[in-house]
Amino acid sequence: MRFLTADLIFPVYTSPLRGGIIVLSDDGEILDVLDQGKLDYEISSMEYFPGLLCPGFINSHCHLELSWCKGLVPEGNGLDNFLRSIDSIRKPVNEEQELSAILEWGKSMYENGIVAVGDISNRLVSAVFKQQSPILFHNFIEVFSSDPLRAEKAFERVSVVCDAFRKLSRNNRASITPHATYSLSKELFRLVADNSAGKVFPLSIHHQESDEENRFFMDGSSTLSERRKLFNPDIAPFSPTGKRPIESIAGYFRRDQSMILVHNTYSKVEDIKFAENFFSNLSWCLCPNANLYIESRLPEIDLLRKYGSRIILGTDSLASNHSLSILDEIHTIQQNFPGIPFCEILGWATLNGAEALGFEQLGSLEAGKKPGIVHIDGIDQENPKILPSSKPTLIAKAGQ
Repeated sequence: MRFLTADLIFPVYTSPLRGGIIVLSDDGEILDVLDQGKLDYEISSMEYFPGLLCPGFINSHCHLELSWCKGLVPEGNGLDNFLRSIDSIRKPVNEEQELSAILEWGKSMYENGIVAVGDISNRLVSAVFKQQSPILFHNFIEVFSSDPLRAEKAFERVSVVCDAFRKLSRNNRASITPHATYSLSKELFRLVADNSAGKVFPLSIHHQESDEENRFFMDGSSTLSERRKLFNPDIAPFSPTGKRPIESIAGYFRRDQSMILVHNTYSKVEDIKFAENFFSNLSWCLCPNANLYIESRLPEIDLLRKYGSRIILGTDSLASNHSLSILDEIHTIQQNFPGIPFCEILGWATLNGAEALGFEQLGSLEAGKKPGIVHIDGIDQENPKILPSSKPTLIAKAGQ
């Protein structure tokens, strides 16, 4: 048994404690979180950590298999040029480079307090690392094809990958998910929706990452229309719906479908209200450093706070970021939205992410959970927030 204390303890599900105590079992289970003044038994050994203690972080959106791309894609050129850059550098890479980068950055995530990841996967290259990693993964096997004649073939291909991930992963967590609102045919959307209907795992869709996506659906005047034609020269032109992206695809899915919308860089009030009214279990995933890297722009987070139900955080990939650190994402939000309380952002990075991905034992310092515990030093204690010098360290592992 361990007794941990710090200047500040953030259980997340309740108010922070100054100088509280976490009672922890040897296998990482939270036995109690209490105020020192209410302690009614003697403690032989107390571990003190300057700064704060909080639950392990949840990286709700990552592309670990793209870790080899770090530094290869120019910043600030917009989504279309970003996708073109990814296409141009994807071919020369070898598997040894991929595996080495996955190992390096997977370990880095864990060392920086991340205990669970919603990871987008197109291939099995990350499976060996995930079998051995203490991080809990939900593998989102991404599918895309705009050609209706290739819908069944595309779905069959990712089904093979998904089944393999389920067999290879320690927690049997893998599911098929659409890439984005604009990159699937109607036929492929229906296959994905039918496959996911009634299942507990969420879908995770790239959503409004650029304004090109809005124009694609509204009137077709978009570089995405050109890209679609480039990759599918024989298919009929896309017929714009005249609606917003999420409004254009929501009808394929049941209203109780658990849904994660990722990026939301160009989401407006009407998008948020529509999605919230349609889906009963919805999460808005923010990847602020990736948004700055690609579009030099951040989502209107205050709109999401006002009209959205659940906000969660992700890092995206090292093709569009300088690190896979949730603390770095928190710092960027603090810098650009100083009015948002730190404890609220911390909830996005922990409990909200755990709920969105279905990791019930993670996310908060509640009795009976095994969330992992992160120590963050170098904080502003008077007005709780992290500083540029703040560093996270995982001091208790999460349960499996």
